[in-house]
Amino acid sequence: MALSPTPARGRRLLVVTTLLMMGVTNGAQAQAPAAPVTGVPGDDGFAWRTLSGLCDLVGGRPAGSPQMKKAAEWAVATFKEAGFDSVWTEPVTVPVWTRGREWARCTAPVEFDLTMLGLGLSDGTGPDGIEAEVMVVTSFDELEKRGGEANGRIVLFNMPWEGYGRTVAYRSKGASEAAKHGAVACLIRSVTPNSLATPHTGMMRYADGVPHIPAAALTVEDAGRLARLAERGLKPRVKLYMEARNLGDGPCANVVADIRGAKWPEQIVLLGAHLDSWDVGTCAHDDGAGCAMMMAAAQMLKADGQRPARTVRVVLYTAEEIGVYGGRAYRDAHRDEGDRHVAALESDSGAFAPRGFSVEGDSLAVLRVRAMAAPLAWVGADSVTAGGSGADVHPLTDLGVPCLGLRVEGGTYFHYHHSPADNLDKVDPVLLAKDVAAVAGLARALANDPETLPRKLPAQPAPR
Repeated sequence: MALSPTPARGRRLLVVTTLLMMGVTNGAQAQAPAAPVTGVPGDDGFAWRTLSGLCDLVGGRPAGSPQMKKAAEWAVATFKEAGFDSVWTEPVTVPVWTRGREWARCTAPVEFDLTMLGLGLSDGTGPDGIEAEVMVVTSFDELEKRGGEANGRIVLFNMPWEGYGRTVAYRSKGASEAAKHGAVACLIRSVTPNSLATPHTGMMRYADGVPHIPAAALTVEDAGRLARLAERGLKPRVKLYMEARNLGDGPCANVVADIRGAKWPEQIVLLGAHLDSWDVGTCAHDDGAGCAMMMAAAQMLKADGQRPARTVRVVLYTAEEIGVYGGRAYRDAHRDEGDRHVAALESDSGAFAPRGFSVEGDSLAVLRVRAMAAPLAWVGADSVTAGGSGADVHPLTDLGVPCLGLRVEGGTYFHYHHSPADNLDKVDPVLLAKDVAAVAGLARALANDPETLPRKLPAQPAPR
């Protein structure tokens, strides 16, 4: 029921609105709830307070959006309050996408609402929406075999979960593959191994020379129901409405903060995570937790009264979710000082039990990091293997920088990933504190060891 604004109510609303705006803008200064006592040595609650501030006072923060601007302002204020020596932002130009209103409904043979999320960077349906019969397939191969049936239909990829790396291909290129056969829209089963009626969004891409058709993710449950209707020969129909728009390029920023080294301040150990997110949930695991643990780990190195020998730099990147624009922009802005970066460590897998680190480098680098991580067995973070580092720090390998990634026990990560369920209540404060201890321990070793890690040869420009 709508309430008519009385003068008294209007004044109260003005006061409440002003206080809420102050809380978001000055999130670092707002009084935070008490952090849980974790019992993890060295944990002072900073990581939990930081993560709760980001989730509660900012929330979802798509690149190029007003919320992302608030997130950057929050990060700058939080870094300064924590006593970092230098804090600044670096401009990044990013594609700007907005979701708008959206809905989907099965209109035949039975009527029911579908729980959905438009995929990031998808175009909308237009003001009248799109209604068509649904063609259900389980793979790209099946689409190719039955391609003649797709013309004028909505293609639903009801693919099985085969791990994120394989399954995400349907999200990223499903729309273009369907459009090649004349489909008018694309739906996918959410990219998750487990569902409680929660849809999962994420970035899609349009291939060149192919019509841009709208794309959305359905819950596992709704995708399954449509598939069963099709198996019965009942030819389900769906009406899809999406106001999504691609608005072109806009301004955004990476946030950077340094704790200056005491002995070799010109040398940098970089700790990275991405500050941007999708616009559903508060994105606690992806990647609010990564931001909080990197900020807390660096702050811990200063708080113990012993400054690291090398400078420890935290970079909170933007636009990872829509194409790693922040990671590439940082590499390009610091190309002339790549040799100053002695290592870069990223966290972008959620706040789960730490298991160790992966090293994007040669076998000698793996052995060195394994020795540095051995004392972290007390938090379970002593396993070190060769492997990928992280999307945002990986571009620095072009400059020869040794890059590493925090590895965690992420068996349930994709239950929450890119969904409205990714909120602070899904984060275990004890595991977050252990992640901070693992990152701080390795960062301290990287910053204080007189010998730096072996470097890869920088990538050479292609001959003209």
